[in-house]
Amino acid sequence: MDRPVLRILENTCIVVLFLVLVSAAWVEKDSYRYVAITLVLWGLVAYVRADFKPSIGWAGFACIGWASFVAIRYVVLYMNPTVRTYGGSEGIYLLPIFYITVGYMMFRYWKFLNLTIVLFMLISLAMAAITLDGISVFDSEHHAFLMMKNTIHSSVGAGFLILAALNFSRYAYKHVADARRRYVYEAISYLIIALCFVGLYGAKSKGVWAAMAIALVAQGLLAIPRIKGARGWVAAGGFAAALVAFAIVLDGGIWKTLGPTYASADSIVGDMVRNGQPIDAVQAAIASGTVPSSMNIRLMLWSNALEVWSHNILFGSGIAWKDLWAHTQYRDVGFDLIHNGYLEVAVRYGLLGLAFYIGLYAWAIANVRSAYKNDLIPREAFDFYIVSMVFFLVTIFTNSNNRLAIGESYMMVAAAFGFCCFYSLQQTARQRVAVANYAQAGADA
Repeated sequence: MDRPVLRILENTCIVVLFLVLVSAAWVEKDSYRYVAITLVLWGLVAYVRADFKPSIGWAGFACIGWASFVAIRYVVLYMNPTVRTYGGSEGIYLLPIFYITVGYMMFRYWKFLNLTIVLFMLISLAMAAITLDGISVFDSEHHAFLMMKNTIHSSVGAGFLILAALNFSRYAYKHVADARRRYVYEAISYLIIALCFVGLYGAKSKGVWAAMAIALVAQGLLAIPRIKGARGWVAAGGFAAALVAFAIVLDGGIWKTLGPTYASADSIVGDMVRNGQPIDAVQAAIASGTVPSSMNIRLMLWSNALEVWSHNILFGSGIAWKDLWAHTQYRDVGFDLIHNGYLEVAVRYGLLGLAFYIGLYAWAIANVRSAYKNDLIPREAFDFYIVSMVFFLVTIFTNSNNRLAIGESYMMVAAAFGFCCFYSLQQTARQRVAVANYAQAGADA
């Protein structure tokens, strides 16, 4: 087979793999895990053969160390005869070992990321249009859309699509020179935003509504100072006006969904402030029977999780946390999915686990920011990285999205992109040194 044909097949394959890696935004499947393994194997071979081998940095070694710690602790606890019940979905804490090499593949095939993004937007539009029931979403029921298992997962996916579309439209407006293509990209973005907002309303996930509101505030703070030209202000004003009109028209349904939870939360916080006993206030609310069912279940789950975490604040209980769960106050709640991503980590790996993930993503954000400052990525890519992170971090306060396909894949892509930018910064620095040396050699001659 001719080399050009092989190159086309290679390029096509990498774009498909990248798309499947982010496919959990539309379809709740674990396909991204198998793709990640493929990218890691491919990336290791490519790294060995490459002339330029970037350093993985302290964050890379931290990922290796973390995965090793998780694996060793898993084996030790599994072989412990006193542990009778093990938690589920524990393997996801090994996934940081993939972040390093998936990021390398993004770096190596950097030039195909733009095509991947365009195809992602086209598929997002198709998926939103096909799966949204445009009439029934305005009734009082909860309606899932996209290809997700429930309304919360649908809402999280829609939130990511809205934020991606907002920044894609900004990118098209500023950077796409061809007017026809620019208008097409903007139209695709606006349609995705409209469809996903309707879907968000129909899904009626209160936690995701709150996360979306906070993310949009963050988006405004990042984007508004950089709006230039009358058309940019018209677009921003039109979006804001449409959002306000949407909220006004559907105010009754929104408040009907939010009202009881808001009133209960306000009452609990008031009790905490007056009595200075947060645990007592929560337990009193649970016992009162007046808290909405979904909120009441979350309060019991969080209480159980804090009780389990208290057995080992620093390191958590590993896979043995489920054994301790059987002895908590609300053990008969019927769920062991904690519905709080931070507590999901804390009960297993304590403050150490929280510190690892906080440190890793803070490092990733710093590298993405440096990549933007060095003109390696557009401002819109950096803004999306920040607002999507804000959105995700708020959603996991009331849901265990980091244990779901969409959360796992987001964490992988976000961390891997941090590594990708880290490698690109190293390459840029190397090229600058080479240019400087060449210039100096010319001057000396």
